[in-house]
Formats: sequence, C-alpha cells, structure tokens
Amino acid sequence: PTTATTRGGRSSPSGTQSRSGAVGDQLLRESSALKEISAIASSVCKDLDGVIERCDTFGDHSIGDVSVLREICTVTQKVRDDLVQNEEDKLAAESSVLPPEKPYDDPVLARARKIAALTNKLCEELVSTSCTFGDATRDSIESESLREISAVTRQVCESMRDLQGESWAEGVLRASPTNADGSGEELPSGMAGESRDAGEEEEDQMAVERTGSVSPKSPSYVPPNLAANLASIKGLPDLEELLAHTEACDGFSQKDISRMQTAFQRFKIPDSSDLHTGDVCSLLQYLGHVMTKEEGVMPLVKEVTSYDYLDFDEFIGFMENYIPYERQQVRLVFDRFDDDGSGGISLAELRPLLIELGFIPLHAMIAEALRVVDGNGNGDLDFDEFIVFLAVYRRAEGFAHKECLELRRLFDFFSRDGDSPGELLPADQLSDALVQMFGLHVSEFTEKLEEQLKSGTGLQASSYAVGGGSKPESLSFAEFLIFARKTREEALARLQGDHPELAGGNSNFSNADSDGNGMICEKELRSMLRKKGYTPLQQNLDEIYMEVDKDDNRQLDFNEFFDFMLTFQQREGFAKAHVEEMRKVFDRHDVDKTGEISALELADLFRELGYRQSMDEIHIYVAQVDENNSGQLDFREYLRLMRLFREQELRQISALFDEHVDPKTGRLPKRKVVLAMGGLESEPPQALIDKHNCSANGMEFGPFVALVDACRADRVTKERKKAGFTDERIEELRALFDRFDKDHGGEIDTLELLGILQVFGWEPKSREEQQALMKKLDTARQRAREAGVAETGPDGSATIKFWTFVQLSRMLETEHQHAEEERMQKLMAKIKFSQKEVEQFREIFLAKKQEYAEEAAEEGKEVPEGNANGLPRDAVRKLIKSLGVAIIGDKKPKLDEELTMLGCPEDGLLDFLGFLELMHWLMASGWLS
Repeated sequence: PTTATTRGGRSSPSGTQSRSGAVGDQLLRESSALKEISAIASSVCKDLDGVIERCDTFGDHSIGDVSVLREICTVTQKVRDDLVQNEEDKLAAESSVLPPEKPYDDPVLARARKIAALTNKLCEELVSTSCTFGDATRDSIESESLREISAVTRQVCESMRDLQGESWAEGVLRASPTNADGSGEELPSGMAGESRDAGEEEEDQMAVERTGSVSPKSPSYVPPNLAANLASIKGLPDLEELLAHTEACDGFSQKDISRMQTAFQRFKIPDSSDLHTGDVCSLLQYLGHVMTKEEGVMPLVKEVTSYDYLDFDEFIGFMENYIPYERQQVRLVFDRFDDDGSGGISLAELRPLLIELGFIPLHAMIAEALRVVDGNGNGDLDFDEFIVFLAVYRRAEGFAHKECLELRRLFDFFSRDGDSPGELLPADQLSDALVQMFGLHVSEFTEKLEEQLKSGTGLQASSYAVGGGSKPESLSFAEFLIFARKTREEALARLQGDHPELAGGNSNFSNADSDGNGMICEKELRSMLRKKGYTPLQQNLDEIYMEVDKDDNRQLDFNEFFDFMLTFQQREGFAKAHVEEMRKVFDRHDVDKTGEISALELADLFRELGYRQSMDEIHIYVAQVDENNSGQLDFREYLRLMRLFREQELRQISALFDEHVDPKTGRLPKRKVVLAMGGLESEPPQALIDKHNCSANGMEFGPFVALVDACRADRVTKERKKAGFTDERIEELRALFDRFDKDHGGEIDTLELLGILQVFGWEPKSREEQQALMKKLDTARQRAREAGVAETGPDGSATIKFWTFVQLSRMLETEHQHAEEERMQKLMAKIKFSQKEVEQFREIFLAKKQEYAEEAAEEGKEVPEGNANGLPRDAVRKLIKSLGVAIIGDKKPKLDEELTMLGCPEDGLLDFLGFLELMHWLMASGWLS
C-alpha cells in the first residue's frame, strides 16, 4: 500500500489495505531506498565539509594555494567516485534482492536523487575549475570564484543534512522490524520502532496540521537528528528514557534506578545505607536537575521521611514527587521569560533562561540542540520543545557532540589499564583524564575530586555525614561526564571569582571595565589575557571570536567571555590547527604509545621543530610543567610547555619589534624588518618578507611573528645538516675534528675517530661495539645526504668527513642520553628518591655547574674538554660545604674515596647521576639530614 507521510515520521493509510507484520517486497524497496539516501548523504556531507574548509582558507594565506586547489580537485573526485559507487551498489542490491517491477518512489526520494545529481554536477565543476586555475592564485577573481564554490557547497551540505533528518524516513522504518536485506538485525538507533495504530496517527496528523510539526508531548518522541549524532557514542544515557518522566512519573525504568543508585552511593554516609537529608540537594545537582533550592526540595523530602536520613527506597519515593515538581517550577520560569506571552521563547530569551536554571549556555551546544528540537524551524521554542531541549542538554551534561567524542576517547584511553577497559575508569585516572580535556588550569580542582573518590569517603557535604572510607570505586562513562561537567562549572566559578566586577554575581556583567556598557571589548579582553600570562595574537583571537561571538560584534557578555576563555585556555592560546599539528608531532614521538614522552623524546621533538636546547634545559622545562611528577610529559603538559616556551620567544620578538617600531604608525618600517630580524640571528629572504604582508606602510606585530616562524621553518630545512646542534657546538665539534685531522685534508680515518670518541667517553669497548660503530658510520653518511650534504664519501669507507661526523655525534650523544636515562631510573629505584626530589637536586647541581663555569672564565681557567656535564672535585667540595657539612678530620679521605668509587678521580668530573648517589651517601652516612 502507498502511504502518506507526516513530518513527525508516522505513516497513515491512504488505501484500503493495512500493514501487517510481514515484510513484503514493497517495504524492502522502501528500506533499500532509505539506505541508499542515507549512504549518499553521509558520504557527500563528510567530503564536502573538507571542500568548504579548504575553499574558505583560500586567499587568507597565499602559501600553498596551488596545493589547496589540487586538494579540492582530489576531494571532489572522491565524492564523484562515492556517488558512482553508491549507484552501482544500489543496482546490485536491486538485481539480487528486490523484484524489478514497481520500483518504490515518492517526492522525497526524488528530491534525494536530484540533490545527488546536482552534487555530481557540482563536483564536475569543482574538478574542472580547480584543475584550470593557474599559478596566479592570488587573483581576486579566482578568490571570488572559490568563495562562490564554497557557498554552493554549503547549500548542498545543508540539503544533505536536512535529508538525513527527514522524519518520513523514521516513519517508513518504524513499520519495518528488519533491515532491507531481511537479516532481522536492528536498524540504527532512533530509526526503528513499533508501528502505531490509526487513532494515534490521526491525532499526530491533526497536530501537524495545527503546528506544522509533531509536538513533543509524547514521552516516546525522540528528535531524530540528535539520536543519529549521539547514538554512536557508547555509554550516553538513553534520550527516550530521559524524556519519559518529564511530565509525570509513573515509575522508573531499571536504567533510571541504576543511574540513581550509583549517584546515591556517591553521597550516602560511608559504611551505611542511608543518605543524610542535607545532601539531597547536592545529589540532585549531581544528577543534573535544576530545581535544587532547599526551600522547594526539603518539603518533598519531609513527605517521605520525618528523620534526618533516608534510604534508597525512600529516595525513589521522593524522586517520584520531585519530577512533576521540577517540571512545574521550570514552567513558571519559562513563563517568566516569555515576555510577550506568546507561549514560546526566542533564542535571545533562551540564553538568560538557561542561566537562570543554572546551565552554562555555551554556543556550540545550544546551536546543536536547537537544530534538533526546533521542529518547525521558526526560531522559537514552545514549552514542550523546551523540555526536550533540556533533556538533550542534560543527556550529554551540556557537552556538544565533538566534545563527547573527545571525552569518550579519553575515557577509553585512561581506562585501558583498569579492571574493565572501556567500561569503568579507575578513580586514580580521573584527574589526568579531565586535565587532558580542559587543560592544566583545572588540575588543582580535579586532583581534589580524584583524592575524594580514591579515599572512598564519597561526595557528601553535610557535617553529619562522617564515617570511615570504603574502597575507591570506578566511574562509568555517564559518571565521567558528570565529573567533566563539575569541572567546567568550577572553571566558571573561578572565572567569576577572578572577575567579580564583570560577572555581576552570577552571569551578567554588572559593571563594565572602562566604557560601562556591560560587555567585554577586544581591548579589555587582550588586557585580561596578558594578566594571565598570554601574548594574544590577532589571528588566534579572530578564530575563537568566530566560534563564540554569536552576534559577530566582538563584544562579549560574561558567558561568551567564559566560552572564549575556556576555549583559549584549552588550546593554551594557540590556533586550533596549530594544536592539532602539535598533537601529531607529539604522537609521532610517543613511540611506545603510552600518552607520555620522556625528556629525551622531547629533545628530539624540539630539534624537529627547529629549537636548539641542551638536555639540562630540557630537564628544567619538564620540571616546570610536570604536574603529576611522573618525570614525563602528557600532551597537556607538553602543550603548556610549548606555551611557556612560546611566551619566552614572543617576549624576545616583541622587544625587537618595539625597538624598531615607528611610534606614529605602530608598524615596523619595511626598511627595518631585516635589521630587527638580525637580533634573532636570522636574515629572511625577500620572498618571505613579501608573503607576510610587509607593505610600503610597514608590518604589524602579528605578521612579524609569522615571519619569524616562517624563517625558523626555513632555517630548519636548510640546517638539517647541523643535526640540531647550536652554532657554538658545531664550532666545538669543528675544532675537535680539525685537531685530529693531522693532514687537514677534511677527513679523518677510523683511528683518529676513536681518538675523538675517547674525549667524549663514547669509544667502543668491544669488537661487537666496533662493528656496530662502522654500521653507524654508514647511517650517519645517509643522514648527511638526506640533509643536503653533497660530499659524504662512499658507504663502507674507512674515512669520515666533517658533516658525517656531526650526524654520528648526534646519534652517539642520543645513545649516551638513553643510557643515562636508564641509569637514572635504576638509581631512583635504588636510592628511593622521588621524581620531585631528583628535579630539586638537579636544580642545585646545574646552578653549581653554572657557577663553576663563570668562576673558571673569570680566572682564565680552561673548562675540562668533553661534554662539560659534570663538576670537578673542588667544586663538589664547595657545594658540600655550602650545605653545612664541615669536611675535616677523617671526613676528607672518606669523601675522596667515595668520589673515586663514583667515577670522579682527582682530575675528573662528577656527573649528575654520581651527584645523586653522593647525596644519598651523605644522608646515609649521617652527614646530611
């Protein structure tokens, strides 16, 4: 039978036949058609999103514009292939499963096929256009053409998304208990369902005629778009069940009870089965409810118990009364914000309404939920739609789809070593997981949450709920989302505390900063960011403004300001693309995939980025940001380190810019650009200067920073032959090489090489090590060739040239550092020093080493040759004396004997590991406390 479909997705009979439970050929054709549309729409959307992104960036940065066009060409060809493949799959399915006669069709399916045809045509145009673009890619006409392509592509994407959300698809599939292939497997969540009787369909049809959409009064109503978006995220609460009890409570499902029981356990008195009534409001907040003031809640509590405690059964009785109470109170607030009495609220009224109910109104989640809930698309929500909106918001604890995906990834990663990987997160992993999501600025709060959970004492706040702790419990993903919400709420509260003059006590600005308009302008925002230690670059600010500034006027109210700061701090002030690139670099150097990198891996990473830091400096950096004292850096710690390093770099760049800037224009005159760059020991090519907006009027600070970055990248490419060594170190290696190059022929033989290696303590000590060294020589030659060195000598040669020697030095130094790291780990286990104690001793050691080098320079003494990574005996003795130890009597020979045992003869050096062992010996001997 043919069917008339409603926007709400239910089918009503238009013929004399009625649907039966059996699946006929016609229904199979319908399901096959839906699968075809869904596959086309999903594929096209995914690929065209990439087209939009690439088109929108065209003209902003001219570097790589030609490659951008080629990429567009590749992407669009892929779209065409997808469409062709979908058509072939459809024909194959029809020939093998479906009868050829009477193919299913209706206006919506015709619309889908038309969109597919238009998309194919669009892709052909994209391929043709992008392939014919010339090298003059900065031409304004070509830029405009690409922006037209972007606009058309957006329209196609919107049509595709609308098509995916068409509720007629839900109606067809609700009547089918099986897939089109007859396999009997369940259809995607949010699409399959029970068929409804004619009376219900007539009622829904009348609702459509009155309002243009199905009113979500029925508890079984599930907005299809959000279900399609979030159903794939494992562990999220079921949206239908959240909606089932929004109007009245006729009992709870087992999932409801399980969720409430888990929360109840968090707040009950330890070693008891009761909850103190003073913790009921906190428990409600934990569950995401909004009406939690004591004056409204406590009378309901007194209806189920006259005591100060209630057990879980009594709590369930309380919740049966609370649900309708909450809906009633929400209705009162809704009506109060419905200023014109229209029975609906606009988007402008929605944000303050959410604030009044205690939600954080972040732009991304509001937009995402509105796309789903606003059925008639008029921009207003009636009360029933608003109730669904709240359920959508609460389902993911206020997090947008992309945020949920990232939280799920973190949950799976940090639960991998627990008892139930992917199912339960151990309590001792909570802080690290939340810090990875929000950044190091929340670490103090998340550590307190973790300690509270690990102690087993629960989350209760009442002074009566005191008892001994039980064993720590693990968290499900749904609970992990709750703790993520609490972390974001704490970040908001902290921001309000930092800016009480702006927050207005709760949410709105009561006092503006300088202009009194109750909004944050860009100048005020920059000032606040500088106070927090950031140097805000214009392009990074512009990117976040586009994400959070709903009015696009660069004026932020307090909640937009919070949204801005949260995003800015999550990215540590970097651009989104820059953070993503740093993640790729980090993952590439995280060889063992533990989610952390060591100091040695960080050193390699820095060299890849063009930074030349010594291992001593690397260890200092790690100690600065190693929040969990693991001796390694996770990605958030690495991101914070890069911010600290970036700020140090920006201060240097800013000082040079200010030194040469024209005070009248605030720009760096074109003639002074090269002069300013000289202070950074860099001379940019004229081509780079022209590409970074250096006009006749000069250059602003942002483009000047971009020029410095481009020069560093250019230098990295050109100076790969230096293997990450500083110019000073290269000079040291050259002097040593020339000293052993007796005939000054520019190369040394293997015997001379062994003499050099002896200076560093790297000489091979066995036949196997000598053979390994010869293999390393060939590897060093290959690396020198890859770095652009023309003359390296043939592989297997008995001689070695200087730049090959440099590559070999890097390889041997890295090996030596790895060996030192292994020694360090063994030593720490032996002497039982914590990572924090080791880093404190390192500070003492490095300070004394620096002091010794300065004293030697003043006295004209020569610092011992080699790595200079240790202290001579006289410096060690001075250090021990500075700690309050008098080296008199028999102490001096005992100290000398110990230093000799630690590998530091009278004319030698004590390295850091030896220094740690010495400190341990001094404490074990009673010389030091």
